Amino acid sequence: MALSFYSSVRYKEKQRQNSRAAWERGRFAFLSKREMRICQCAGCSARFEVIPSNPKKYCSSRCAAQVSNRARGAHSLETKLKIAQSLTGTASPFRGAIKVPRIAVQCQNSACKRDFLRERWKQTRFCSVACAMHITGSQPTSPRAARAKAGIRPDINDSNYFYSRWEANLARILNHFEVKWIHQPRSFDLRGQKYTPDFYLPEYDLYIEVKNFLSPYSKNRDEKFRKLYPNLWLRLLLRDEYYLLEKKYSTFIPHWEYKSSKFVPVEKQIY
Repeated sequence: MALSFYSSVRYKEKQRQNSRAAWERGRFAFLSKREMRICQCAGCSARFEVIPSNPKKYCSSRCAAQVSNRARGAHSLETKLKIAQSLTGTASPFRGAIKVPRIAVQCQNSACKRDFLRERWKQTRFCSVACAMHITGSQPTSPRAARAKAGIRPDINDSNYFYSRWEANLARILNHFEVKWIHQPRSFDLRGQKYTPDFYLPEYDLYIEVKNFLSPYSKNRDEKFRKLYPNLWLRLLLRDEYYLLEKKYSTFIPHWEYKSSKFVPVEKQIY
């Protein structure tokens, strides 16, 4: 909002004279001229920039309010009563807002079973992330794992349910080189978690885990496995190495699945 003095006759006359003088000298820098000032609020001393015609003395509304309130002093009892009376009957800002009712459900973690509130349309089964991970981390394959390309691949076999196209492509490479493999051979107890590697190569006594990237959860699980089972050989196949395999073998291995490949699951499985 413009300051009130801008509309005064005195200010307009002064600006007219300044503009006429600058026009005669051929100088118009006053249009973009700025000056630095120091905030007049005690204890602030901040520097701010304004045009010369601006009477601003404080760097912010906060500083200006502190000075004004200090000079004005505390409200009188009469003023406080007037303020209270003016606010009486003021409509609540939340009036008319629709309050969505929530329902009480019990946490599905048997070690917790705490009651918590959730919206009716949500399917939350656990009261916290810790309880969710306590349950999902003990399952061979986490229910939170991505299953956009999950399903059976008839060109590989009719029994194995692969959870990603990367797993399926690795199985195709192993079949191409006639390497025997077992998909998700066993689950290992990690003291509160269960871990099931993707592949086991019996001829090499080697476990293989296909991972796009190592999240903190996956990294912690991998470290636990190596610490509890030091005699087992586990190999992580990460993104960079997978792309090298794709570049090398995808052109001549039939039914190779790319990122844009359309996949229709043979049967729908519910977990």
